[in-house]
Amino acid sequence: MTTATTETPAVEQGATWLVRVGRLGYAAKGLVYIVVGFLAVEAALGKGGGTTDTQGALRVIGDAPFGKILLFIVGIGLLGYAGWRLISALVDGERRGDEPTSIMLRIGEALRGLAYGSLGVWTMRYLAQGYAESTDHARATTRRALEFPAGRWLVFAVGLGIMGYALYQLYRAATRKFLKRLDLSSASGTTRTLIERVGWFGIAARAIVFGMIGLLIARAGWYFNPSEAGGIEKSLDKLAAHQYVFPTVAAGLIAFGILQLATARYRIMRAK
Repeated sequence: MTTATTETPAVEQGATWLVRVGRLGYAAKGLVYIVVGFLAVEAALGKGGGTTDTQGALRVIGDAPFGKILLFIVGIGLLGYAGWRLISALVDGERRGDEPTSIMLRIGEALRGLAYGSLGVWTMRYLAQGYAESTDHARATTRRALEFPAGRWLVFAVGLGIMGYALYQLYRAATRKFLKRLDLSSASGTTRTLIERVGWFGIAARAIVFGMIGLLIARAGWYFNPSEAGGIEKSLDKLAAHQYVFPTVAAGLIAFGILQLATARYRIMRAK
């Protein structure tokens, strides 16, 4: 009994700090997507810029005035976000339950944490070495998967799965389900309306980007050609061929970044 009483405050304090760095992670995600979207908007308007991915956005942040300091904070945030996602998935901090569908959602949260954790590690390596190789993870992973037995169909199925995820995100945007995890009770009516409108626009735009990523990966499996696959940058390159879609999606990525900043402030977060 004495041991449990002694450890409880430490556990609670650790959970509190994990949530705090998790919130910093949402802010870091927001900044990265704002940079990606801003560069794409500039490209769409013919004012420079260009399509890039999250690693490219981090390079741009690092090159800005005081960029190295900001990049360090972003890296800590991404690692904190990863830690919160992983622990939250393990202990069911989101209170999803133990049903098969809930467990799949928790696994998805853990995988998302790992993805952003690897981006945080890349950020720290870039800061420490002044250079870190950019990798199109979608293409590299596709190339390895195609070497497996029945890898072609595995890659094709993954592409379809990502497209399905994109459709679900469009559903979340249309039904405003993304508001479920936000506590906007302390926000003004104007702020709530702004978050709702920016949120559905941003989530829908990101869904289009991920839908294109899924299509590219599915094509890579169908044609047994890893060069067909690609991540955010290649997805935006493909969308750039569409005169009106591209600038709309680019602006939507900025909106998604703003939503992440709002999420850092208002999301209901638990780590235990």
